[in-house]
Amino acid sequence: MYNRFFKKWSESLKIGFILFLVVSCTISLCACGTEDSTDITSGLVYDENDNTWSSEDEKLKPLANIMKRECGKSSDIKGSYILGTDDNIIFIGGINATDVNGNKVDAFTTYEIGSLTKMFTATAVLQLCEDGKISLDDTLDKYFPEFKYGKDITIEQLLHMRSGLRKDYVTEETFLLENGEINIEEWKRYYNDGFSDEEFLDMVFDDELMFEPGSDYLYSNVGYNLLAMIIEKVTDKTYSEYLQENIFDVCGMTHTSSMKTGDVTSVPEFVPSKDAPDEDPYEYVDTLYMLFIKQARGAGDIHSCAYDMLLFDRALISGKLINEESLSEMFDTDGSYGCGWMKYGELLHHPVDGIYFHGGETWVYKGYNMYCNTEKYGNIYLIQLHPTKAGDEYSVECMQNIVMSLK
Repeated sequence: MYNRFFKKWSESLKIGFILFLVVSCTISLCACGTEDSTDITSGLVYDENDNTWSSEDEKLKPLANIMKRECGKSSDIKGSYILGTDDNIIFIGGINATDVNGNKVDAFTTYEIGSLTKMFTATAVLQLCEDGKISLDDTLDKYFPEFKYGKDITIEQLLHMRSGLRKDYVTEETFLLENGEINIEEWKRYYNDGFSDEEFLDMVFDDELMFEPGSDYLYSNVGYNLLAMIIEKVTDKTYSEYLQENIFDVCGMTHTSSMKTGDVTSVPEFVPSKDAPDEDPYEYVDTLYMLFIKQARGAGDIHSCAYDMLLFDRALISGKLINEESLSEMFDTDGSYGCGWMKYGELLHHPVDGIYFHGGETWVYKGYNMYCNTEKYGNIYLIQLHPTKAGDEYSVECMQNIVMSLK
């Protein structure tokens, strides 16, 4: 059972923990469970049967109807949804789930967003490139002189997942004793954020590369964690401080945090996989929320809500965060991966022009952010945040059907 359990955790960010609720403001978001000072439902029609808000604009209504249909397909569909443009919100859904206060989830409910974090890390790095503090051509030995392969790997290769570094922070062998048994104390120490940066770097730098840097593509959480460390080295700020000042505050993202525990307001739901129906996470952990934040920073540490993600998308694409040249670098997916974004369909060898996305996953949480540049509607953004990985096929179908409607 351990092997199955560990492999799930090593492919995503796993556990966590909750202590308190997000800040409540004074104005109620009509019929939503969360209170907030921003009424984003103005002009939308509320349906109390499915807890959705939909645009009645004749041009936008077809898209709203698709979202209502997609969100009503199954009771396995759970979480917060937003579909919007640069100027309008088309659809909001708080589907089949409640927050920690027992209210229906909504656009301000916070989730672990997993690898959607990489969008923010990439944005921060490109900002620092614009400021002249980092160069895409910098090699890692400039920041990590002890890394034997440092002179061979560039910042640009880290951003585009072409560094040759392994995917995950630790391997299954990390916690094996000489007799092959699991060192459970070391395992718990790691997942309770007990490993130092030095220990983490020693493990990474002791590895051989998977391939010659620049010659191939391999998704790497490790690479984005190193980028977060580089951000800290060149700014003399913590990763979370830099993001707060230069991205979250700039975008008005008041329900988003980095490097924190205890501020997620959605309730996680563990559903065993079909190949391990008897799996019980509480054999190993006391909580389903993620606790190991240090090694996740830059790759999967951020918590956010659907509305804040929409604000980020709008600010990013409008040029409020990075300039046109940096945006071009961000969405350059010639090697299968841009900078925190992938071209929709590219990994299936059927890329769709003008449509980009990324998925985010921790052990229990799952999310998607999709950006579409269209002639008919302008820029469209679809955010889905889920408190469970069950029903993920419906999340994928939702994106597919929105894409099909845009053709």
